[in-house]
Amino acid sequence: MLSRFPCFCSVSRALALLALAPLAIGCGEASANDAPIIDSVEAPLVVKEKDGAYAIPVTLLFHDNDSEAVTRLHYRLPPNIDRIIDVPAPNPTRESAEITLVIPAADLDGDLPSTRSSRTDGSGNHVDDAKEHDEAKQGRGKSRARARALELSVVDYRGAESLPASSTVTLD
Repeated sequence: MLSRFPCFCSVSRALALLALAPLAIGCGEASANDAPIIDSVEAPLVVKEKDGAYAIPVTLLFHDNDSEAVTRLHYRLPPNIDRIIDVPAPNPTRESAEITLVIPAADLDGDLPSTRSSRTDGSGNHVDDAKEHDEAKQGRGKSRARARALELSVVDYRGAESLPASSTVTLD
């Protein structure tokens, strides 16, 4: 029956679209979520191993242009540390956090594939050049005490993550 009045159908559709347009615009604004921003990172240059772990005190200054609480800290430390922890007492007006990252020394060690070279030491033992090189490069084995880039990012309560900031830390 409505096909007899084509004008009525087009007007109805137009009115329906106009009525829904403000809802679509309003939803778009409500879902925007800018990531927080790290303003500065302070961490000691050298951290000594104690009781089989490294305790790295970190002070972060940050802000969120959406005025949302920063709830988590994502940190990465080569070769194989990639973790997320909660920020204590998150609050939308809070713009700093003091956190101690505890990294077990054993977590920095790992099994690497062994590749033997034909080279031998003075006693006739094979020397594993590739493994020694990989261990030094990854901070494992004898040369664990070296400078590393500690990467940090903060996450707001709706899940937006900041760009990473870094600080150089030597684990001794």
